[in-house]
Amino acid sequence: MLQILNLIIFANQVSLLPYDAVEIAIWRQPDLSAKYYIDVDTTLNIPLIGEFSVKNIPLDSLQKLLNDEFRNYYGDIFLNIYFYYRINVFGEVKIPGYYYCKQGDNLGNILAQAGGPTEQANTNKIRILNLGKTRIVNFEKILRSGKKLEQLDLCSGDVVIIPRRFIPALQEWSVLFTIGTFFLQVYSTYLTATK
Repeated sequence: MLQILNLIIFANQVSLLPYDAVEIAIWRQPDLSAKYYIDVDTTLNIPLIGEFSVKNIPLDSLQKLLNDEFRNYYGDIFLNIYFYYRINVFGEVKIPGYYYCKQGDNLGNILAQAGGPTEQANTNKIRILNLGKTRIVNFEKILRSGKKLEQLDLCSGDVVIIPRRFIPALQEWSVLFTIGTFFLQVYSTYLTATK
């Protein structure tokens, strides 16, 4: 069993949350190479190692821990460990829902997974929510300038909301006004014809 209590936890480093995932790729071990998901109670269950809690364990400590545990079983082993965050995407994207992105992926990667923004999307005011904090990102401006790409980085538990532009909404209202005007003209023509 893992000796998690002996780990030194650094408060400023990111740890995994429920529904995030750990992908382990072991050379010449396809049966153990898979993506494993964090349960609601922040436990991770990996064959050979067993079930253990990942709550408040920084990613670099978790990676070292997994490396050490697999080396206990296989000795000299070549493995890669990837961490995935579950990101929820709502609003004006073609396929809203939740998606997994690797550590270091940015907003562009997650928007591509969601099918991209719709024609009505306002990519100048994308909201990213995490643990009660909100940040607004001007996606177009950052992409055009090529700077500040760190503003596009995503973290575990982020909720991305792509709002609708005001102009398309106004255009929809104008269609309703046009239809309403048409019915008013028909009604007024009917009233004048019946007099």
